[in-house]
Amino acid sequence: MVYGRNLKGQEYGGMYCAVLTINSFVVSAGIIRVFGQEIAEIPLVATSMANHGKGYFQLLFSCIEKLLAFLNVKNIVLPAAEEAESIWTDKFGFKKLRPDQLSEYRKSCCQMVIFQGTSMLQKEVPTDQLVSSIERAELYKLMNQGRSYFLE
Repeated sequence: MVYGRNLKGQEYGGMYCAVLTINSFVVSAGIIRVFGQEIAEIPLVATSMANHGKGYFQLLFSCIEKLLAFLNVKNIVLPAAEEAESIWTDKFGFKKLRPDQLSEYRKSCCQMVIFQGTSMLQKEVPTDQLVSSIERAELYKLMNQGRSYFLE
C-alpha cells in the first residue's frame, strides 16, 4: 500500500504515507489517499507500541486534517475494526457511514479500501483548520515533489 502497488485485485495507486517522527524515530504513521475534493480515505494507521497513549497519533491526525483542509477535501472515510471504533467516534468525531452513503462513495471511488469485518466511518474535514503561510508553502512543496508527506 505504501508503495502504491496493486495486490490481489486491489488498486493501491495514489497512496501517501504521513509519518510523525520524534528524534528521527517514526512514532506514528497513516496511509492517505485523496479521491478529489469530495473524499479522502485513511485505510491504515499505526503507532509504535512504546508510544501508545502519548497523543502522537492525535498530533499526526491533526496534521492530516490540515493537509486535507488545504486541499479542500470535504470528507474523510476509514475502515475501523470493532475494537477501535469507539476511539474513532469518541476521540476523533467520526460517525458510522450509512450503507447508502457507502454505496454512493464506492460509485465514485470504486477503489476504496474496505477490510472484511470492519465498519466504515466518516468525518467532515473541519473547515476551521488554519494553515499558516509557512505551512501552506511547505505543504505545496511536498505535494509537488510527488512523494509521501513527512510531517515532523
